[in-house]
Amino acid sequence: MLKKIARGYGAIALAIVRFLALLAVSVGAGAVIVWPLWRLADKDPGLYTILFAVIFLAIVAILATGRIKQSFRRNRRAFGLSLARKVVILAGVCGPVLLVLAHRRLFALIALVMAFAVYGFLAFGLSATGHETSAN
Repeated sequence: MLKKIARGYGAIALAIVRFLALLAVSVGAGAVIVWPLWRLADKDPGLYTILFAVIFLAIVAILATGRIKQSFRRNRRAFGLSLARKVVILAGVCGPVLLVLAHRRLFALIALVMAFAVYGFLAFGLSATGHETSAN
């Protein structure tokens, strides 16, 4: 019975040690990564913005690469349509925002309407299999 109690307290102690080790690694990584970025943001905001954007895009690209390859190998037409829809969404958001910031509101509205139309065609007008069907 004493052996069971000692094992139970040993498991609790091991969990506490693991938690403290994880906490120490997290604090250390925060100090190594966050502090220099904070200093850079304070000293040179333009460089910080570029650096952060590059790091963020690199992480997104690394995470997406495997899924993109797998999707491309599975069905190239479906992959192309999916990619085209994503590009239209990105352009449909970024384009009008940039046009509004450039004080071209009418062009922003036209770009937004065009993005909706093109996305509708890509999403609902074309099929991923290449066999177009009509609803008669």
